[in-house]
Amino acid sequence: MTENFQTPAKVVSPGEKLFKDKGCTVCHQLNTKLVGPPLKTIATAYTNNKKGLVAFLKDSGKPIVDPSQASVMHPQIAITKALPANELDAIVDYILSIK
Repeated sequence: MTENFQTPAKVVSPGEKLFKDKGCTVCHQLNTKLVGPPLKTIATAYTNNKKGLVAFLKDSGKPIVDPSQASVMHPQIAITKALPANELDAIVDYILSIK
């Protein structure tokens, strides 16, 4: 008797889904620097500083990850600034959950 075992589908958090749906993956990957820094680098830099990351994404805080390249993100800030608070919070929680 053989049983069919299926690999369980990966559970995607609401923040991860929003991160992908909003196009953030065009510039940010988990471990690889593309246009923007890797997510792991961002998560490490903002450990215990959720308010700082939210402030940066709302254009009211200074970047602490690669400040010399922050101007590249500036056109996208209009998108993150316009997000409802619950969506921005979900994206930030997703980023900060990365280890």
